[in-house]
Amino acid sequence: MNTKTQTLDAFSHALSSSAPTPGGGSAAALTGSLAASLACMVASLTIGKKAYQSVEADMQTVLTEATRLRDQLLQLIDTDAEAFNHVMVAMKLPQTTENEKAERKKKLEEALKHATEIPYQAASLCYRVLELTEVAALEGNKNAVSDAGAGAVLGEAALQAALLNVRINLSWIHETAFKNAYSQRRDALAGRATSKKEEILKIMESRLKG
Repeated sequence: MNTKTQTLDAFSHALSSSAPTPGGGSAAALTGSLAASLACMVASLTIGKKAYQSVEADMQTVLTEATRLRDQLLQLIDTDAEAFNHVMVAMKLPQTTENEKAERKKKLEEALKHATEIPYQAASLCYRVLELTEVAALEGNKNAVSDAGAGAVLGEAALQAALLNVRINLSWIHETAFKNAYSQRRDALAGRATSKKEEILKIMESRLKG
């Protein structure tokens, strides 16, 4: 699958089909990329404006980093689907003999770990999007502050959606140390993201009233 060559309509139809991929992880990455795009938008509407000269450098940073994050998240749409496809391949490995069963178990565990790491990576990128969106909401063009708020809502939703994929994949993994480590990371990141989104929305509300 190459999302970059697909239309939005084609991707939406693929997502709504009975095929296992693309799925929630890919949808989360796409949503995260849209959140990053909104951060770019606010920065672009601020840069070059006389009233915002004092924050020009900050907005340039937001634009540069958010653009990079947008592109990384777009790439993860396909990476997430590929990771789960590897899980499906491992599930179909033969398990007639004891050696085959052991090999299948090993390959499946490896594939599941990778399929856990990818959505966690997406969630981590989405948190950085939230941090940039906070700067955009606080310092960016006031006329676009609602777009920063929209970016915050989408970014947090994308992060939480990606972490749902982490959660379900962890339920199939046997290695206790891996499961515990990612469970703790998942819970911590989910909580931080919710708090960050609320902070950004408060900033947005304050500037809309100001």
